[in-house]
Amino acid sequence: MKLIDVAKKALKNFGYHKLGKCNICGNITIFVCIDSNNARNNMYCLFCRSSSRKRHVIKVLLKEVIKTDSTLANIFKTQEINIYNADVNDAISQVLQNYPLYTCSSFSPDIKPGTEIRKGVFCQDLENLTFANESFDAVMTEDVFEHVRHHEKGFREVHRILKLGGYHIFTIPCNFDQTTIVRVDTSGEKDVHILPPEYHGDKIRGQILAYRTFGIDIFDFLKSIGFQTRVDFSSYLDKDMGIFDSYVFCSQKVLNNINEGIWQ
Repeated sequence: MKLIDVAKKALKNFGYHKLGKCNICGNITIFVCIDSNNARNNMYCLFCRSSSRKRHVIKVLLKEVIKTDSTLANIFKTQEINIYNADVNDAISQVLQNYPLYTCSSFSPDIKPGTEIRKGVFCQDLENLTFANESFDAVMTEDVFEHVRHHEKGFREVHRILKLGGYHIFTIPCNFDQTTIVRVDTSGEKDVHILPPEYHGDKIRGQILAYRTFGIDIFDFLKSIGFQTRVDFSSYLDKDMGIFDSYVFCSQKVLNNINEGIWQ
């Protein structure tokens, strides 16, 4: 979106802007609204340009993993936590770019998975991650798994690279009152559309196909592979952090070997 268009939308939605403190960059800021009907994906921080959704992910990371009331900008000064973010060039990466235990990734079919594109940035396929077992304390993915062709394999890969007790903090489109809507049959080598194709915007690859809209059955699946999962829904108090109309999944790895069938 062109800057002039953003400015026009910001003026149009001036009444929805919110003063608060960003939990990513740590600044007192104004959260700028450019679309009041989709607040979770905008309400941008003036300083780091983080969205409401991204700040919600960080809220859960700070509370569940780092166990602090501080901001992301301060964690590398006091913490030794291995973090993997399946996103690049975002507000999180800007803040943690000098944190030695931070890794992020992008995916390109033209680059061999595992290739380090630049320092701390790797090409990764979520269905076949190249990281060693139990490498990370936390993994973050945002609105990604609906686009992963074989999402079960992807979730198992995240489970594999997490340390026991580690967390997968993620967002997905989910209907909590029905089962998963399968949009594409992926049982064969080629995609077979069951429903009219649905595409979502991606800052790197443009429009990408959504294979499914998740449903309540995601909880049983995550439990079956060794995760204990809850959902954090945004509340009135979250508005001070510019978090609106959002929910974030938090899955803790409680079973180390999913073949053992023993909960720990």
